[in-house]
Amino acid sequence: MRIASVFSQAGLGLIAGGLVAVSLAGAEPVKTGVGAGPPAVNAPTPPAATAAVASQAPAAASAEPARPVDEGGEQVPPAAPATAPPAVPSTASAATPPKPSIPPLTAAKTLFSAVTVPTQATSRAIGGYAKGCLAGGQALPVDGPAWQVMRLSRNRNWGHPKLVAMVERLANDAKAKDGWPGLLVGDLSQPRGGPMSSGHASHQVGLDVDIWLTPMPDRVLPREERETLEAASVLSEDGFAVTREKWTDAHTNMIKRAASYPEVERVLVHPAIKQVLCYAAKEDRGWLAKVRPYWGHDEHIHVRISCPAGSGDCKSQPPPPGDDGCGKEIEDWMKLLEKIKPEPSPIPFPSPPAVEAKDKPKGKQPLTLVDLPPQCRPVLAYGNPAAAKDIAEAVAVESGAAAKLASAQEKSSKAALTASAVKLGGPKVPMAKDEKSSPGDKKN
Repeated sequence: MRIASVFSQAGLGLIAGGLVAVSLAGAEPVKTGVGAGPPAVNAPTPPAATAAVASQAPAAASAEPARPVDEGGEQVPPAAPATAPPAVPSTASAATPPKPSIPPLTAAKTLFSAVTVPTQATSRAIGGYAKGCLAGGQALPVDGPAWQVMRLSRNRNWGHPKLVAMVERLANDAKAKDGWPGLLVGDLSQPRGGPMSSGHASHQVGLDVDIWLTPMPDRVLPREERETLEAASVLSEDGFAVTREKWTDAHTNMIKRAASYPEVERVLVHPAIKQVLCYAAKEDRGWLAKVRPYWGHDEHIHVRISCPAGSGDCKSQPPPPGDDGCGKEIEDWMKLLEKIKPEPSPIPFPSPPAVEAKDKPKGKQPLTLVDLPPQCRPVLAYGNPAAAKDIAEAVAVESGAAAKLASAQEKSSKAALTASAVKLGGPKVPMAKDEKSSPGDKKN
């Protein structure tokens, strides 16, 4: 009875405390150059590196490149083509009754994207960049002296006040000091953060912002144009290198300035852009460590700030490696991108037959309230009575999981005590009929 009580209390503690997990994830890969040397022919290169570009030899691709570090909250890239393993015939009997299943919970992205206003509370980032929420969110004004917010219909111009202040500062500094005309700002977060209905795995705690690599025009864009104007990629048409016509020193200066701010934790860019920055940087190279190559990000950069003071439930990423990332790391990225590059086909193949919905493979299940920190439930519930049912269902599911865990722990502990008693020659602990005997229970 005492053991059962202990584990029952442990189960209740699990319910009350919750678990804050951080999930990382990214965008589809974009083709780029190969090797660790200077950027491809049509990428801008400082005068001092011109000779090196001309004499560059193709990098060896025989070595297996290291898998890139997941930078958190970006979509997972598609895996390289592989032969599927043969199907294994099922041994289950057709008469076996189906296991009882828990009714599916509402996806958290549905709940959080339906809320259009923030909470009136102290600003806090809660959880991790890809599993969390935002209390006391603040809106970035849609127009400023050096920025304009795009895609206004998404209502994703919300963030922690520290993020909003950083965006405004970067816009003004880049325009005044770096020759950048102004920022076109993409998504920050939703009013209360949380998973989004589309586009991002991260951006959940109000500390992430996408900034277009397209300079702001010298006019105020109408709302309609902000919905339809596309962010232009800076890669060449073949997708393998940054093109000289689309890249300027102002691009380099703006990214360097963002990475130089102490509150900025990461600046995610396409690997080809990182390669160009490595060769454009001069003596001051400390900022390059924060600039991380990652899938996509050829038409915008992703700026992430660290957990602000007062956000005790916020989970930061580990600091980036100490070096500038311009050596083996970028070389491995280029080899990886070359490895997964599809071979051009001289003969067009017909489109594959349509797949019926019932035959489509199931993807990763969306996050629910059970997956987010428990502190996100009052954030969602604030002034939102419609969320009460979903929160109650999440608590019920979590309670059931905790009870099963306590029961499993109790059985495991009882079996261990039985084995120890038998080994020492002591009396056996009575076991239920459905519990297996330990090796020490065998008769001599």
